[in-house]
Amino acid sequence: MDWMSRFEKRFGSWAIPHLALYLIALQAIGVFMLAGGQAGWSDLVLHGSSVLHRGQWWRLLAFMMLPKTLNPVWLFFAFYIFYLMGSALEQQWGTFRFNLFILCGYLLTIAMAFVDPGAVITNAFFLGGVFLAFATLFPNFEFLLFFILPMKVKWLGWLTAAVYVAMLFIGDAGSRLCVVAAFANHALFFGRDLLRGAGAARRRKAFTARSEAVAAQPRHACEACGATDKSDPSLHFRYCSTCGKCFCEHHIANHQHG
Repeated sequence: MDWMSRFEKRFGSWAIPHLALYLIALQAIGVFMLAGGQAGWSDLVLHGSSVLHRGQWWRLLAFMMLPKTLNPVWLFFAFYIFYLMGSALEQQWGTFRFNLFILCGYLLTIAMAFVDPGAVITNAFFLGGVFLAFATLFPNFEFLLFFILPMKVKWLGWLTAAVYVAMLFIGDAGSRLCVVAAFANHALFFGRDLLRGAGAARRRKAFTARSEAVAAQPRHACEACGATDKSDPSLHFRYCSTCGKCFCEHHIANHQHG
């Protein structure tokens, strides 16, 4: 029994169904606060120094309210796609494991705020981690890119991962820390399967190489002239009933026994 199964056995009854809807509701509250002027972007981001030195513990939840945009059209599609992905993950994993994935990502992101208390932490990479999980479990699901071009989600997942890796080198401190948190959470839930997949791929590659090496070896070789079924596929080969050696059609009748 793996650690997730042990956690589920003990805490499974605590799981919250349709958690994606609650995360969307949090962002919707953030949209109304930002659009109505009750809060600014700087009021909702998380930095450890504000929590530790100013007692602004509410930032531990407020950063989850940050929307990617205030444009109502894009918000609708962003919320819809996030709900679609969250529901698919919950159905595939079960309610508890999806809850655990979200909780681990959330806690890892918060931990990054205290690794560098001056860094600005948002929820962008945390939410992107949900997309990476979806792309890992449903690689052949298709999105309509720009509402026109069908593209499998695995390619968008690889593109997202590449952008995240680039952010490790060119991003600010907060972005780098959030990427580390997102990758760490992904490794927690998919690392073992990815390692098994890599091991299976190596074994398939080795087996293919051995099979190709065996296939490349001639099955028949003439004792007299050295011709093989590989060097001249048109030749016919026979085995001598007396000595048991192989000869091509030109030497089977006139070879000599030592």
